[in-house]
Amino acid sequence: MIFNKYLLSGFVILSLFSCEDVIDVDVNEGETQLSIDAFINNKKEVQKIVLLETKQFFSKADQPVYQADSVFVTDDENNKYIFEDPDLDGVYEWEDTVLVQVGRKYSLTVKKGMKVFTAESYANPVPTIDSINWEYLPASLGLDNGSYEAELVSRDLVGQVDYYKIQWAKNGVFVKGLSSINISVDGSFSKTGAQDSGLFIPPISTFPATDFDDSLGLGDIITYELLSIDEATFNFWTEVANQKINGAREALFATPTANVKSNIKSSGDDKLTLGWFSASMISSQSQLIYDKPGERLSFERN
Repeated sequence: MIFNKYLLSGFVILSLFSCEDVIDVDVNEGETQLSIDAFINNKKEVQKIVLLETKQFFSKADQPVYQADSVFVTDDENNKYIFEDPDLDGVYEWEDTVLVQVGRKYSLTVKKGMKVFTAESYANPVPTIDSINWEYLPASLGLDNGSYEAELVSRDLVGQVDYYKIQWAKNGVFVKGLSSINISVDGSFSKTGAQDSGLFIPPISTFPATDFDDSLGLGDIITYELLSIDEATFNFWTEVANQKINGAREALFATPTANVKSNIKSSGDDKLTLGWFSASMISSQSQLIYDKPGERLSFERN
């Protein structure tokens, strides 16, 4: 038995040394695709549609700009909104009045030569944000400082299943990354929703105080934006979140990273397109954080 033990140890050592061999593998280049980032809303600001070409997986270069012949959005009342790219940087812009109106269907069209790319989206209604609450939380385990935690107070619309995306900004700068993908059904963190017309509940309603840079202090301004989205867009953001395997929803059963499905259709091969088109109604509210004795969140923290 002693001989077998040392013999096995020798095999293990040899296998570890063999792992240091460098193996060169020729990887075939993937097919270039058009990537469309087209999220429009009812805010009175510049609306943008970004067109870029995909790049090879190991390439360190920036994504090439996709120059279309025309980019425009139409609605079901025959209004046409033409997006232009004067800087030739792939960012097509429209700026006039408010573009998206509640209850209308919008269609995106991108043309280049004989290629035509289209998509559709419906602007669902969105509830108003009644107010913003905040409460001071002492420093907890792993944090060096205390922070103010904030929550939006809003009630889900009654009578139908509603899909939402919630965005936060601190002093005008929106939180980005995986934590910014805050989506819900009927104001709940559950895919099936909480209850129709119920209050938005944590963690969906609550601004996450994660570290010093993100945490809220006295004098900071917290902004909440509540976006209406449809079920397809909800599924899109869910799939995007699941690309980040660590901490992703259903991470234990997540499949390997792959291109997220697109609602952009092509007149030719649909495999040539990536990205998403969505029309949202947005309600927003901002709040200055100040020392207000007795201020409490609506829900107790776990």
